[in-house]
Amino acid sequence: MTTWIVSFLTAQMIPVTFLAFGYYYKNHVPKTMKSGYRTRRSTRSRETWVYAHRLLGRLFRPLGWVTLPLSFFGMFAVLIHNEPALETASGVFCLVQAAALLGVLIAVERALRKNFDETGYPNDAEIYAQCREDEAENDPRG
Repeated sequence: MTTWIVSFLTAQMIPVTFLAFGYYYKNHVPKTMKSGYRTRRSTRSRETWVYAHRLLGRLFRPLGWVTLPLSFFGMFAVLIHNEPALETASGVFCLVQAAALLGVLIAVERALRKNFDETGYPNDAEIYAQCREDEAENDPRG
């Protein structure tokens, strides 16, 4: 039973992380570029930083809500099997979730490349206004 509990919790960690960061980035963008989604494209300007985190929040939440019940009920489906089957199922769920994470990261990088130039300036005035609006809403100074 201990093996099942460990395998079950392992399979739930990534979806819970998707949900936590999805809801966090929905309302909060890290103030400094020292922590968060740090890539060459996302750290080019404050606008790319805000845009990348907002997009991550929008993508992580539904991904978490899809992967959480799948891994939750999937692990219950293999409850009656032996330990190697449990460990294999847990590993498969984690690999599928890691592939989904990779897909999200690729989507964010593509969106940054599409919507911003090489200096980090938005290609569209609407995106620039949205980034500035998001930043102003979350500014603690008012």
